[in-house]
Amino acid sequence: MPHISIRDWNEDDRPREKLMSQGADVCSDAELIAILINNGTRGKSAVEIARELLATCNNNLLTLINKDFSEIKKIGGIGPAKACVIKAAAELGRRIRSANLPELPVLRCSKDVFDVMEFLQQVNHEEFWALFCNSAGKLVEKKLIGKGYSNRVFVEIKDIIGHAIMIKATRVILCHNHPAGTLNPSNEDIALTKNIAQACKLLGISMPEHIIVSPKGYYSFSDEGMI
Repeated sequence: MPHISIRDWNEDDRPREKLMSQGADVCSDAELIAILINNGTRGKSAVEIARELLATCNNNLLTLINKDFSEIKKIGGIGPAKACVIKAAAELGRRIRSANLPELPVLRCSKDVFDVMEFLQQVNHEEFWALFCNSAGKLVEKKLIGKGYSNRVFVEIKDIIGHAIMIKATRVILCHNHPAGTLNPSNEDIALTKNIAQACKLLGISMPEHIIVSPKGYYSFSDEGMI
């Protein structure tokens, strides 16, 4: 059977393009290693070389991590440079596993949200943030969506929804500040909150809270029955 270069594959089947369009989690072990290898030889694609390498350790990544540099180089198509890349990636994975990662805060109530966003009391212009959480309520990421003048900020709903989908968040919490000190939501705040909540609901994302932070404290849409 004639060898077919990865360049001739359907674009969706190429490892690098697949990762960019669908995410790293959908790529096989061989495809991820092929991305590290970067290119194949005249007779074998990078994916084929990666599969040969995996076959030497019974497709066990832990065994691969512990392979010596010299063992990796025995695979045809893997020279010193590619072997270095594979060993470096393996070492990074080992260090990540052993790192003392900070415990993610759990946002159970409005006070938990305020504790995370309290810094907005010191900001003298308006900022709008979205806090993205997993199904357990743990904060995965907080993101500045927009900032503006003392009492107005432009918010794109698609930026919030799109990011939630991208990082696979199941809950979105909103937060913005009123630098002038008022705690009551404006009519625009109420309308925007409803619009974002409806957009989230359509995609199966919950939006349990929106708080307004000011130098005087905070206002919770949830506590006030506004969500």
